[in-house]
Amino acid sequence: MRPIFPKHLQATRELMPELLETLEKGREQDWYAFVWLEESKSMHYVSAITEAASESVDRGLVMRIFVDGQNFEKSTNQLDPKSLTALAKEFRAELDGKFPSVSGKGYKPANWDAEMKMGLSKEFSSQLGSDLSSKSEVHFSPNCEMNPFESNIEKLKDIATKTRIELLSTTKKNVEENADFDELADIRAMVRQSIVTNVFVDREKNMSQVVPTTMNYSMGMTKAGQTARAIAGGLGGLELTKLSEEDKREVTFRSLQLAKAKKLAPGRYKVISGPDVTGVIAHEAFGHTQEGDTWMKGRSIASELHHSKTKVGNDQASIMNHPDMFSMDDMDHGTNGSYFFDHEGQLARPQTILDKGMLSAPMTDLTSATKLNVPRTANGKRESWRRPLMTRQTNTYFTAGDKTVDELIGMVDDGYLARWASGGMEDPKGGSLTAGTSYLEEIKNGKLTGEIYLGPSGGHVELSDPVFTLLDRIVAKSKSAHDDNIPDNKLGGCGKYHKEGVPAGCGGPFILWESITCG
Repeated sequence: MRPIFPKHLQATRELMPELLETLEKGREQDWYAFVWLEESKSMHYVSAITEAASESVDRGLVMRIFVDGQNFEKSTNQLDPKSLTALAKEFRAELDGKFPSVSGKGYKPANWDAEMKMGLSKEFSSQLGSDLSSKSEVHFSPNCEMNPFESNIEKLKDIATKTRIELLSTTKKNVEENADFDELADIRAMVRQSIVTNVFVDREKNMSQVVPTTMNYSMGMTKAGQTARAIAGGLGGLELTKLSEEDKREVTFRSLQLAKAKKLAPGRYKVISGPDVTGVIAHEAFGHTQEGDTWMKGRSIASELHHSKTKVGNDQASIMNHPDMFSMDDMDHGTNGSYFFDHEGQLARPQTILDKGMLSAPMTDLTSATKLNVPRTANGKRESWRRPLMTRQTNTYFTAGDKTVDELIGMVDDGYLARWASGGMEDPKGGSLTAGTSYLEEIKNGKLTGEIYLGPSGGHVELSDPVFTLLDRIVAKSKSAHDDNIPDNKLGGCGKYHKEGVPAGCGGPFILWESITCG
């Protein structure tokens, strides 16, 4: 089933075209306006020594007028018709005063005919009706096995509690069978679900989307503070909270191993990164540097490298930005960076941002695309209706290769496997990055030895290098089971500038790197 548009928002949706007319009528040749409605519902339940639960709902509306390359906005959570109508009239009068003359340089949005000619994925076309016009109410949502609107805190509690009980039982058994293992400090299981509903109205489109994201985040914690975690979830309902057997082993066995893990001697090593760590490298390498507003402000080295046609990696170095990703690898769901249109109403389409070591034009929002005179992409995102809009990543990942994971491991005489990310940072101007991994698994003579290593101080391990050095040292990549060769993408997030957070999936295949600085 696909979640339908919530009925309680319909009255506000029907008012939005009237608000748009107030903002724009008579100035269509001069400026461009849209109206944006957002409702965000979230709830989570934590089962641990101390249990916790929360539920929240937030709604707000943004009015935008784009004129002479500048954005002007008003936002409010006073959603009664009288307040919204008064705000629209006040906003229009303010902009008429600022820009009394007609320049004739207004932005012209694409209509549905133009969108069809540019091409849309099956996930879009299957939900579009015929004879679409600017007045057609179009709705998008992903397929779900369980209706997210029917979830409640009791259902989350039930899943989290049962998950923790099972993990505790398995951990106790592991301790009883291995005299070297100590009891854990705790096992936590958190189940979280968010449902974001958006409505976008401009002169050519009236469309809505429901984007539900569900997650089961479980972890084991040692008495010294180390953690091993497992995450199940993505774009969909509570059906996505089931942990795999490998996930369960990570929490119940690996966490016990961490208390006895060796410490890594800093140095350069051959490393295989799993999808989680691979995704952080993609996000930091040429994710942030390929954001249009970073280009626009002169804060990215990628701009000059693109214009000078400088190669920044070898032929294995290809990175995608893919907002309309609704399935991946062997899974029939996408991850939390996916949506049907961005917060400026731009329909989502995949974009190659690094192609065999060569940089493309950047990801953009409307302002940066206009200022840079480059194509517009669906990367205009805001933390919420309360916050400003910026160019942000969606799902950023390295493309897949042609090896199996076992083949990659067999290519390593002496090195490590890094599977669980622990944050990352980048320098868009200087071209360097760090990507953390919770621990490293030792590889000797083409086989995993079972030994694991923490960082030199007993915490996570930092992988760091200049981006160009790193991207030139990709040896091989694992293959994907997906028909369109889309690898595994993990649930993730992104903080930018003043750390405004947005969902951002990241991933890729297992990648064998010739060497990376580890410490």
